[in-house]
Amino acid sequence: LARLAVWAAAQPPSHYTDDQVDEWNAARLEKQLLLNQPVRRRTARFGVAALVPLLVAFVTGLWIYTLSLRGQASDPWLIWLHVGTGSVGLLLVTIKSGELGRSRIVARLQLKRPQDAIASLIMLGLGVPIAVTGVLMLFRPSGGAFTLVDYLHVITGVWWTLIIQWHLFRYLTRALRALSGGSIEDVSPDPSA
Repeated sequence: LARLAVWAAAQPPSHYTDDQVDEWNAARLEKQLLLNQPVRRRTARFGVAALVPLLVAFVTGLWIYTLSLRGQASDPWLIWLHVGTGSVGLLLVTIKSGELGRSRIVARLQLKRPQDAIASLIMLGLGVPIAVTGVLMLFRPSGGAFTLVDYLHVITGVWWTLIIQWHLFRYLTRALRALSGGSIEDVSPDPSA
């Protein structure tokens, strides 16, 4: 039934004339081309390299949060592993977004799917409070009790993680294809990838 529903959703409305069906197919093809634009190899390299430290930072952050909910202090090695991997991940994502350049991001904001560039800008913007609250927590650890700074760090981290997941859904396949040699560097790249 799911396959039938997907197939039915991919068909033009039955009341369309032949000309309207042609227009509908052209618009659908244009949308698919936009969604499958190649990703620059250098951008893909930074994005894929950031995945492992970000995953470790997510798992260690979840572990620290769980211990804090129980009222237990986290071991120093766990905190520093979270700090190290989170810093490396944020740095790589920042470099990746900076490598795109301001002109590409601004140009992407004016295209048909501005939410792609907006997601990159939000990730950069949320990286600042994550870093600031993380540094504050290092200088003033709560020792298992949650403070306002801890809550801000967790909340911005959760939003950042949600945007990263959406970004991965949109670009991971294309980034892996670019790294495997499936795209050409000179092709007009998708600036928000």
